[in-house]
Amino acid sequence: VYRKNNVIKNFQEMIDNIFKPIFEVTIDPSINPDLHQMLLQIVGFDTVDDESVYEELQLKHLAWYPIQWTEEENPIYAYWMYYIYANLYSLNSLRASRGLNTFSFRPHCGESGNVDHLATGFLVADGINHGIRLDHNPVLQYLYYLEQIGIAVSPLSNNKLFLQYQRNPFPKFFARGLNVSLSTDDPLMIHVTKEPLLEEYAVAAQVWNFSTVDLCEIARNSVRQCSFEEIL
Repeated sequence: VYRKNNVIKNFQEMIDNIFKPIFEVTIDPSINPDLHQMLLQIVGFDTVDDESVYEELQLKHLAWYPIQWTEEENPIYAYWMYYIYANLYSLNSLRASRGLNTFSFRPHCGESGNVDHLATGFLVADGINHGIRLDHNPVLQYLYYLEQIGIAVSPLSNNKLFLQYQRNPFPKFFARGLNVSLSTDDPLMIHVTKEPLLEEYAVAAQVWNFSTVDLCEIARNSVRQCSFEEIL
């Protein structure tokens, strides 16, 4: 959108718009105290888009540096993920060296679209949101299990957009020991009460016959994924 409207000239400018102010305020918090304080309250970064949009993979594009990406078409998912991951890695190293909080990377991944999105998520993400297409790839599912990569699933959102509730693989993932939690997604659009997360838990408990112990374990997984510091 920004490239087509000539707001930016290349993908490097997009990355700079996201990360340059954060690097600058990490080095010198006095240049923007409000941004500095806001960053102290943030634990992670997400990325959101319609994964089902067709992506044309051309190997030449993967060799381009961001400043070379001047085309109007979006870079493919893996390209986006790598450069966000790389900048977050450098940013976290810088912030840790100054005694500041660091950020996890938890992108929307595997709600729809190509299975290679999940492979990319496995390589660069601390956790993912949705991940329901892991049900179509046992090998990647096993890798996510081995590494206990967090998977925050919103079955009510999936039911609205991509997958009927009864077909959601969440109970299967949970039974197999994957690090899955229940989450909300677009609560103003999808949920009908003032407590959207309780909706997710209540419906899951009724439809999938989760016991109180099951719900406690799912909530524990949510805490494991949340990235907040431990309270001693």
